[in-house]
Amino acid sequence: MRNRLSFAVALLLLAMPARAASPPPTLRIPSLPDRTVAPESLLGADRSDARLEDTEGNVTVYHGLPLLAVLEKGGLETKSMPSQRKLAPGIVVVKARDGYTVVFSMGELLMHRSDPRVYLVSETAEGPLSERDGPVRLIVYGDRSRSAYGLALIEVRYLSENPPKK
Repeated sequence: MRNRLSFAVALLLLAMPARAASPPPTLRIPSLPDRTVAPESLLGADRSDARLEDTEGNVTVYHGLPLLAVLEKGGLETKSMPSQRKLAPGIVVVKARDGYTVVFSMGELLMHRSDPRVYLVSETAEGPLSERDGPVRLIVYGDRSRSAYGLALIEVRYLSENPPKK
């Protein structure tokens, strides 16, 4: 009887559809087609390490790229004077799968170009992120409330339009 029950449970488990992994977040930049931020795109030779310490002093090392670098790779122009005038009223809205939303000004990302504070990461030193945290999460140094996980959307928005320089 026990063997039949174990066999029936095993068959039921095999018949259940596998839970699909969560899709990576979408990158949305005005006037450019939407792109997917694939976890592996954050792990190339130019990857960075982000270290996050919990309240008990335990440190987790994450691998990824600064958010600004991901935006630039996605086609956002940031280095010319006309583009900086355009970006001045710009924000980046980051939404998680559960609806949690955080916002960054383009100014704060540009100000920390040489010493980034905001990272998109897709793995720890131990391996890929968990289903809950990944496949991509946000690490923000000094601001735990904006370190969101399970990202669904990264979107650049402009709150206003600056006139062209005369």
